[in-house]
Amino acid sequence: MNVTADKFIEHHSSFTTEEFAEALRKEGPGIGRSTIYSILKKKCDSGEISRAGRGRFSRSAGKEYFYELSDTAKNVVALIQENYPLVDFQIWELYQMNEFVNHLLAKNTIFVEVENILDESVFNLLFDRYPHVLHNPDVEEYYKYAGDETIIVRRLISEAPPPFGQYRQASLENLLVDLFGRGLSGSILSRSEYRAIYEDSFQKYNINQGRMFRYARRRGIEKAIRDFIREETAIVLEP
Repeated sequence: MNVTADKFIEHHSSFTTEEFAEALRKEGPGIGRSTIYSILKKKCDSGEISRAGRGRFSRSAGKEYFYELSDTAKNVVALIQENYPLVDFQIWELYQMNEFVNHLLAKNTIFVEVENILDESVFNLLFDRYPHVLHNPDVEEYYKYAGDETIIVRRLISEAPPPFGQYRQASLENLLVDLFGRGLSGSILSRSEYRAIYEDSFQKYNINQGRMFRYARRRGIEKAIRDFIREETAIVLEP
């Protein structure tokens, strides 16, 4: 069934729910609507397709986001997984944004976001191994104590988009939302860079808008992000 779905999507840049259902039912006449909707939802969540209107979908034109983490970030992940194999966490680093900004960032900061309760334990683990580790600092603390390749440990917000890859990297949708929702993330990057970050991200990569705005809604900043995109960028959002 998935092979049929993949082949159909490969040969159709745009299609309706009924067209998709008809193709699948040719291979399996007994396929129900709930199964059809489930497959479409999984394809949307994975970024393979996106909603182009009511009952209509389009094949994603960009590529999946990927960033090669620094050796330090990879070593941090390995250390956490060795000591806390079941902990839920994700990681990203400031240098990732150099792909999108106009003014390159000279110093890197590694963000480790850990599930509630265990964030302090992970902080203590890293504090014993690395020279510059901070636990959920505010903006003033960050600029006062940060050094070269600072590691910041903070709590992972519930319902954040799932991480990707073997190193549990934060999704690009997560990073785009956090620019507006977390004081430190947004303060390090100049507000004047936001337009370039958003436009370049949407142009280069498959952005799962449903996932991004669900997270933004959870954070209470969906309207702020939609207003910014509509008023300050050339991005055309899905209906």
